[in-house]
Amino acid sequence: MFDNFKKNLKKSRLARRSFRVDRELSFQNFQTARTCLVFGVGGAVPASLLERSRAVLAGKVKVEMLILEVGEPAARGRNAGAVYVNEEDVSLSGRFVNARLHEMVHFSYDLLIDLSSGPDSVGDYILRSSRAKCKIGMEREGFQCDIVFEGSNATGAFPDRLGELLSGVKTRDI
Repeated sequence: MFDNFKKNLKKSRLARRSFRVDRELSFQNFQTARTCLVFGVGGAVPASLLERSRAVLAGKVKVEMLILEVGEPAARGRNAGAVYVNEEDVSLSGRFVNARLHEMVHFSYDLLIDLSSGPDSVGDYILRSSRAKCKIGMEREGFQCDIVFEGSNATGAFPDRLGELLSGVKTRDI
């Protein structure tokens, strides 16, 4: 009972917490982007969507995957090379107690791809804290990305639309 109270208190505090993240906003394409973080909430994001998104990005950018596990950790179905974290890796005050999570959130990735399809207070807190230059995701309640794909869902054509977008973003030489 006390554990549920503590989890609910943490979620409530993280959802209401306001803070400022200094990040460089920059729209990238496949020619200019070098690093990408793909984020998803375990169980809510199908493994097929994670793999299709990785396939679209593979060979064009260095891809790292961050999966927030909600509830009991999955014993099987883990993606090789993905970093798995849980709610305990974020303290009640919002501090990242997992060193790898802290490193990933504070790294300035060229792209952050949010595959979440619904709100999750801890996941949304991690995304808001990220210093990624460009955050891209599907239309959903709870978090606003820099680029939002309206009408896309977890089983839809999001990876294909993402590939089209990143192939077509025009940059100018300075």
